[in-house]
Amino acid sequence: MRPSVPFLAVLLFFGSVLSAAAQTQQSAYGFLTLGARNYKLNAIISWETVQELTITEFRLQQSADGHSFQTVGLVPASHDSTQLRHRYGITLPNAGAGVAVLYYRLEIVVNNGRILYSKTFPLRFNSEAEPSLSIQPNVVAASLPLRIETDYEGAAQLQLLDPAGQVLHTEAISLSKGVQFRSSDVGYLRPGLYVAVISAPGLRLQQRFFRR
Repeated sequence: MRPSVPFLAVLLFFGSVLSAAAQTQQSAYGFLTLGARNYKLNAIISWETVQELTITEFRLQQSADGHSFQTVGLVPASHDSTQLRHRYGITLPNAGAGVAVLYYRLEIVVNNGRILYSKTFPLRFNSEAEPSLSIQPNVVAASLPLRIETDYEGAAQLQLLDPAGQVLHTEAISLSKGVQFRSSDVGYLRPGLYVAVISAPGLRLQQRFFRR
């Protein structure tokens, strides 16, 4: 029996946009990255897959304590062979009302009957948190996962610097209030240590990462 889905779960599908990742988890079944951000108490969950032909369905699960989970959204796998990567998302309206943090994970159904689970991650609804930039994991191959938390909303700039401070890449981005996740292609960089910098009026965040 398929789990019931709350009426307010709004389903979004994006065909080939790069995922904004909070957790990176690779397997033979094609699950790649999972992330989330909050906006006005709405939980916006997104994930990305590559070579997902054995996956049949994604079940987004939510928990108040990180232990007991309920399914709050169902998304069938795309299986669009014309796209290398697939991005999915679910918006849960007013999910953060009355709570400081919720926990999310994906239950992934595979066509051989197996059930897989993504890593669990927290989504905080605290607008008073200090601005921060984190990169997890900070040793990357081709995609740089960025977690940005700020009360700034508007145009910003992402730059990648070498240890000497030379700017290697500049990219215009848009920031929104709360926690958000995005990724940037770093496959062209040589192996070594680099610094990611996000800047906007009155805001400068930076974090080191290693390109393997």
